[in-house]
Amino acid sequence: MSLTRRIALLMAALLVLALGGSLVLHTLGARAALQTQLELRNRDAVTALALALSQQQGDLVVMQLVAAAQFDLGHYSRLVLVGDDGSRPVDLHQPPQVAQAPAWFVAALPLEPEPGVALVTAGWREIGSLQLEAHTAWAHDALWQVSARSAGLMTLLALVAAVLSIGLLRAWRRPLQATMAQARALEQGRFVEAEEPSLPELRDLTRTMNAMVRRLRSVFEAQADQVAVLQRQAQFDAVTALPQRRHFLGLLGDQLAGPGGPGVALILVRVLRLESLNQRLGHENTDHLLAAIAGLLQTYVERVPGTFAGRLNGSDFALCLPVPGVAAETAESLFNALAAAPALHAGSAEVAVGGVDGLVGVSASAALAAADAALARAEGMAGFAVEQAGDSAADPAGAHAWHEQISAALQAGRVRLAEFAVLDRHGGLIHLECPLRVQLRIDGPFEAAGRWLALARRTRLMPQVDLAALALALEAIAADQRPRAVHLWLPSLAEPGFAAQVTTRLAEAARAAPLLSIEWGEGAQPADWMAVADTLAAWRRLGVRIGVEHAGATPQDLPRLHQVGVDYVKVDARHLRGVARDEALATYARGLVALIRGMGLTALAEGIADTADLALLWDMGFDGATGPALAAPPLS
Repeated sequence: MSLTRRIALLMAALLVLALGGSLVLHTLGARAALQTQLELRNRDAVTALALALSQQQGDLVVMQLVAAAQFDLGHYSRLVLVGDDGSRPVDLHQPPQVAQAPAWFVAALPLEPEPGVALVTAGWREIGSLQLEAHTAWAHDALWQVSARSAGLMTLLALVAAVLSIGLLRAWRRPLQATMAQARALEQGRFVEAEEPSLPELRDLTRTMNAMVRRLRSVFEAQADQVAVLQRQAQFDAVTALPQRRHFLGLLGDQLAGPGGPGVALILVRVLRLESLNQRLGHENTDHLLAAIAGLLQTYVERVPGTFAGRLNGSDFALCLPVPGVAAETAESLFNALAAAPALHAGSAEVAVGGVDGLVGVSASAALAAADAALARAEGMAGFAVEQAGDSAADPAGAHAWHEQISAALQAGRVRLAEFAVLDRHGGLIHLECPLRVQLRIDGPFEAAGRWLALARRTRLMPQVDLAALALALEAIAADQRPRAVHLWLPSLAEPGFAAQVTTRLAEAARAAPLLSIEWGEGAQPADWMAVADTLAAWRRLGVRIGVEHAGATPQDLPRLHQVGVDYVKVDARHLRGVARDEALATYARGLVALIRGMGLTALAEGIADTADLALLWDMGFDGATGPALAAPPLS
């Protein structure tokens, strides 16, 4: 039984006890007063009658007449004159009157007044003792009326007191509920501060809880900052602060394998004869020169959304542009800027710039090889060179045709879910990742998201895409009761009515919802997470698990993400690739999984292809993983 219910029952019991006791005491007091009044009446009446009989000078006949007349006029039940010799010259009785009060009331509260007694004399001679008893029915009726009236007033008073008590209890309960909600949030690993109530006891408790929440939040934020430092050490160059080779190639591979588009451009920059520069200028000046090159590359990253740069080795830098057709112009402007840079000019450093344009549908290594060939040509020219990888892959039909194709496929139901298992270390199924496949042309193949996703986002079709994936996942769960996860594009929640539609469908599928996971990419801004916190909380109350995929790029944001209310985090493969062979990367991965699990969340690894990496990730404490390595035989 809850504390609130116990308090309510205690208040009700005390109220009933107080008012009921007051009613009983009031009734008993009225009964005692009436009984005293009856006794006084008996006494007064018998005294007056004894005086009247004494005036008859012992004439028994007259005395009998006077007694009978008085008995008939009064409300008496018994009148007896007992002589000195035991005779009863006057012995009058009436049957008891029936009271209008209930019989149980009369039986429970009997009135038994002492009979009135007086001496009857004739001069100095004592004739006998006169005893008189009055009827008590009228007293019971009066007592019943008083008790009933008192009970009614006290019942009304009880109702008023109950209403006031309920109001006060609800007012007291609100801060208690806030404190309980804060405790539940802490149990779920969320750090929520509650408003301090006016009640001193709860105020002290809430103040203590808030202080603990702030301390825990600061601990996790500090831990996240430490993990971010480990990430920079593992993935970013210490001199230039650019991504290292492995991390850059991972980003490039994701860019080339991502949602379809017209292609990308890749630019390479090489510092010629770096070793001789290092000997001539010294380490510090050479590092300053390399940092200047990185600063120039960083200007392109800041100006063009989606651009990223990296340091491939000691002398080589790379710049990836998310659009084609600009490689030649970028290479020329970059070469001229580097030639004019004070640090390079002062050190008499020479650079070569090479690039490749229109990259699409190739691997990262192939793209790097093509750009390296252009760089080799640029070295021979002592300048810059750009090659064309191929024609643009843009669809000549345009965005409108894409919109029509995707809309028609969604309306016709030409969609289905792919399934990729996320397993724990024992091979148990955590859930099935279910990306959506769309059949753009009738009788054509079901295309992966890389083919149509970018166009669906550009043409504002993502809410329909997300609802289609959700419907298919709920239908599949209802059919086989296997847990599934679907991706949701966070900006869809900003569309009018979208969140309500999702909530309605989840409520209608009450049995399937607890086996569904909804996840979105970490790339969304923290402000967007907080804006949908209430919606996500409503889905979690329906049993849905909430997750974040492609995580790891910004570990310092995980504590804020945690406050939104998520259940698991999927770490992107580019932050874990090669972890078994790179101690710095392994240190970062350990810190990241410790942060995730320390917040009470499930840590999952995405796209693990190397069995050695997978074995180490299990040892680090990851709860689950996905990728080709799970299908490979375990390492002996």
